[in-house]
Amino acid sequence: MTAIARLEIIPVREEHMSDQIAAALDALDEFDITYELTPMDTVIEADDVSEIFQAAAAAHDVIDEERVITSLEIDDQPGREQHTSDRVTTVEHRLGRSASR
Repeated sequence: MTAIARLEIIPVREEHMSDQIAAALDALDEFDITYELTPMDTVIEADDVSEIFQAAAAAHDVIDEERVITSLEIDDQPGREQHTSDRVTTVEHRLGRSASR
């Protein structure tokens, strides 16, 4: 993977958002990416940054609300193989323990 992204989609409403977030994740399944759902956002890995843009747009588009806030942050290093798990492992190594508590 050369690109890692943080995607946050917020359907603005008073009720629970889990059904809309599930729909967004279903949309991500249509793309050649890997992702991990976290309590606050979704972390995406892809070989090509354009795949991340397309997947994020599809996830945004499936939200059926009057107002949607989407935030996308991308670290793209085309000449470097990078994975989110490598980043976590490096920090854990420096800590001398698991980063999770």
